[in-house]
Amino acid sequence: MAAKGKKSTELAPLAPISDAPPFSPQFPGISYADLASFGRENIEAAVKANAAVSAGIEAIGQEVMIYARTALKTASETAHGLLSARTLEDVVRLQTDLAKRNFDGLVAGSVKLSEISVSLASEALAPWEGRVEAVIAHFAYPQPGKSPSP
Repeated sequence: MAAKGKKSTELAPLAPISDAPPFSPQFPGISYADLASFGRENIEAAVKANAAVSAGIEAIGQEVMIYARTALKTASETAHGLLSARTLEDVVRLQTDLAKRNFDGLVAGSVKLSEISVSLASEALAPWEGRVEAVIAHFAYPQPGKSPSP
């Protein structure tokens, strides 16, 4: 039996690496300091927006709790009234009064939540106003007094 030749597991040598510098994109008029500055400003805007969202959600939660307490108090008062009602007319009057108070409370609560939500949206977006325009204006158009990097 003839011995089978072993296949070589050695890799072929790689071609020599050229002396060319590594690829580095060049953006005219943009420096690392510019990028760092815009990054810092964007992070500051994000932190401010996050703080506004957090405060707004807390305010919404407090308003919902106030509405829930009021609704429970109204329902409790109505239940006590129903237990002491003597006639069907008293029961109907109490139920009608409960429905009116719940509807008024719902409308008032909805108005308050809408106001808080609009305030939350405007406060959360305020730090971002002008950020996109500033970045586009700086990076898309050549800056006066700066020559493009070769």
